[in-house]
Amino acid sequence: MSITALIVTFNRLEKLKRCWTASKVNAFEHIIIVDNASTDGTGHWLSGLSEPRLKVLTLGENRGGAGGFKLGVDFILDRIDTDWVVFYDDDAYPPDGFSNRFAAVKDAQWGAYCCKVVDEALVPCKMNVPYAKLPRGLRQDLGEFIGGRGKSMPLTEGQKVDSFSFVGAIVSKYWLQQGREFLKPELFIYFDDLYFSYHLTLVGCAIRYTPELVFIHDIEVNKKRNIPSWKVYYLVRNLLLSRTFFSVDERPYTSGSIAVRIFKILFSVVNQPQKLTYLGFLCRGIIAGLTRTTGKRH
Repeated sequence: MSITALIVTFNRLEKLKRCWTASKVNAFEHIIIVDNASTDGTGHWLSGLSEPRLKVLTLGENRGGAGGFKLGVDFILDRIDTDWVVFYDDDAYPPDGFSNRFAAVKDAQWGAYCCKVVDEALVPCKMNVPYAKLPRGLRQDLGEFIGGRGKSMPLTEGQKVDSFSFVGAIVSKYWLQQGREFLKPELFIYFDDLYFSYHLTLVGCAIRYTPELVFIHDIEVNKKRNIPSWKVYYLVRNLLLSRTFFSVDERPYTSGSIAVRIFKILFSVVNQPQKLTYLGFLCRGIIAGLTRTTGKRH
């Protein structure tokens, strides 16, 4: 069994250094790092690494996580002989012995796996928790809006799930090939991993929740953070664009559930220091989503 690491980075050199240290001690046959046109010295640092397993793909512009992972997957499918690909960002760190632990749980019935993702205090990162079942409906979304994601989160190891995040996702090369068209680089950030993984579920790929494998995600889970205003554009636009990527019967979000989520994003304006800027990006995101525009906005 061979496994390839696919890492996307942008202007987080210090975190990338730690990510590299954690990655190189693992038995990855190949390590692919996609540099999203970083301007903080990342390219120079990467050029000084001496590691035969490493291949750096340097982009001429920042294409976001969605564009970086798409380019990396295309490169792997076209140029790399491997059985499995593990996805993560530059602020995520695989455990020592990752390949051996994965080999111990791997089973032919599963086409993809998602790890348990925790912060450095070992608190689960909610943003990276897979959906056991996507809440496809207004009632379910209202329940999550009021009470959180508890009812849709996986409860046991080995449980089949509908989705994964691109932090600690492990996908067979076979299913990457089958799902290649479902990687949407135009999303830039937000929902690219959810839409891709849910598409895989719809075409028959079984995804296993695998808490036996733990990834560290270098974020502060309990810190209340304001989302940068420019990111709201992608958050809202990409929610609405889900209607263009799925048939009516297969959409992960109904029109009502999209409205609930946008209302929640709108409500967050009360915590924003630059409220008019925030609202401006939100409105442009709604317009772009409704008109199916996929250009950048930041």
